[in-house]
Amino acid sequence: MNLREICKERLLADMIRAVVPTGSTSWKVLIVDQESMRIISACCRMFDIMEENVTVVEKIDIARQPLPHLEAIYFITPTHRSVDLFLEDFKKKGGPLYAAAHLFFTSRLPDDVFQKMQGTIAATKIKTLKELNMEFLPYESQVFHFDQPDALRVFFSPEAQSDPNNLQQRVAQKLVSVLATLGEYPIIRYSKHHPLANTIASLVQDKIDHLARHAKGWNPNLEERAELIILDRTQDPTAPILHEFTYQAMVYDLLDIQNDKYNYNFITNTGAAQKKEVILGETDVLWPVLRHMHIADTINFVIDSFNEFVRNNKTSKALSSGGQVQNLKDMADAMRSMPQYQEMLSKYSLHINLANAAMGIFTDRRLERIGSIEQDMATGEDADGKTVKNVISSLAPILSDPTVSKPDKLRLIMLYIISQEGIKDSDRKRLVEMAQITNLEQSAIANLFYLGVTLAKGSKSKRKLLEGRKKKKRGEDVPYELSRYVPAVKEIGEELIDGTLSVAEFPFLKEDQSASESSKRASVHDKLALKSKQPRWADKDKGKKKEDPKEKFVGGKVIIFIVGGMTLSEMRSAYELTQAKKRMVFIGSTHVLKPKDFLEDLASLKK
Repeated sequence: MNLREICKERLLADMIRAVVPTGSTSWKVLIVDQESMRIISACCRMFDIMEENVTVVEKIDIARQPLPHLEAIYFITPTHRSVDLFLEDFKKKGGPLYAAAHLFFTSRLPDDVFQKMQGTIAATKIKTLKELNMEFLPYESQVFHFDQPDALRVFFSPEAQSDPNNLQQRVAQKLVSVLATLGEYPIIRYSKHHPLANTIASLVQDKIDHLARHAKGWNPNLEERAELIILDRTQDPTAPILHEFTYQAMVYDLLDIQNDKYNYNFITNTGAAQKKEVILGETDVLWPVLRHMHIADTINFVIDSFNEFVRNNKTSKALSSGGQVQNLKDMADAMRSMPQYQEMLSKYSLHINLANAAMGIFTDRRLERIGSIEQDMATGEDADGKTVKNVISSLAPILSDPTVSKPDKLRLIMLYIISQEGIKDSDRKRLVEMAQITNLEQSAIANLFYLGVTLAKGSKSKRKLLEGRKKKKRGEDVPYELSRYVPAVKEIGEELIDGTLSVAEFPFLKEDQSASESSKRASVHDKLALKSKQPRWADKDKGKKKEDPKEKFVGGKVIIFIVGGMTLSEMRSAYELTQAKKRMVFIGSTHVLKPKDFLEDLASLKK
């Protein structure tokens, strides 16, 4: 089940194809605002839209050429601004811009906005008025977010200027639109770790109940009800700080990737440098295969795939003198010698560049050493499973090293404080002086307090229960020393599916424990395999079973939602749970967190 495909089909079937113009032409116009355009772009190509007799797609806030002989589909957010712009289109001096209007709103239309349309010229031109309930970005096949990067500051800052109640309502409304799109009326659970999760859960319940009562034609799945669990960023402050060494998480952390766009110099077969911008996502057929691999697996997969291409193609075999490439540089050189295979070159050049760039930074910043200490602190154990003692002896040389970057030092200090459940103020002062951390950067450390982290030794800890669970189950399926930490989200999801998740910590909003018994029985696998004892760059687990897209799943869907941002490692956890437990797991959040953004957000909570 692919969330992006579900959204694409809903947009095409329930909106684009549902509009059949009554005039002499079957062509139509699609008008969007900024937010709805992002929703369309997340799951559809422009070709998909144009193939449905759409002659042009235009933004509602720019001047447009009148097309009075065509009917227009408006896919817009139910805001005063977008509705005002819609009304303007039908009171132009030269006449209406379009012959008729088919209005589709991303979510529920507020009464005051609806009343604004009554008695207008535009109202006489409306042939369709529908709430589509799709107010989120389907980021990946099992991942969604709401593009609300301010959520961490608004919800957790003591100095927040925006109204948290307003954002809570918006988050709940968007989450209900996810449920409507999936056709789910779920059993809702929430974390008691922070009152925010309970508040959002209650709002979602109210709004989904309203939808069930009033939405015509909405028939949610009630036979195998989904389970929705609402968490928040205080659940696991460690995950956004750790360096990750799986491909997607690593390149997003180390490279300059903005809005999923990556720019790099592409060397053509003639040797000329050419700038290229690509969007990282599932439209690239290699991306879903590579993104969750460890970086070492990724490099070997790309090289092995190219060597297989060489073996299976006589011309390429001749050009490569029958040899095999051994590394990424050999591969790039070999492909430039084969100008007739530009499609192949284009397909792999991106991942050659990304892997090369990431590994270059990994080496230059000595992240193997830093990552190993991070893992020791995050898990409380070393690679051999022994309890870590005297971490400071390993930490001090790195913090005092002038060649280590400030952000890396900052992340180490944060992890040390979290792992020790607070340290003495004198020790913290000594560490920041050793690392030469600025006052602004120290704010990021101090503001961990607002995410439930105990800063001072001897203070009452809020994290003992969570850390206890993590320590007990740490690293069960991890083949690399630098990837031992298991995000709390994955462990919570695993216990939810197994039916062992604590009702005291994660209560049901309405249903009692018996309501999830059918979901509990849906777990068809034992616990994940024990971790490998291989060295960090050892055998790459090539025999590991890949997920079969046609594989049957058992039980209702599991939907994990994190208020305040989710990490790429947490996104990966949804796919790992789906494969291991044969339950369809979706994960979503207010936004996607990268370590750099998380540190900046933390520093801004209180200055």
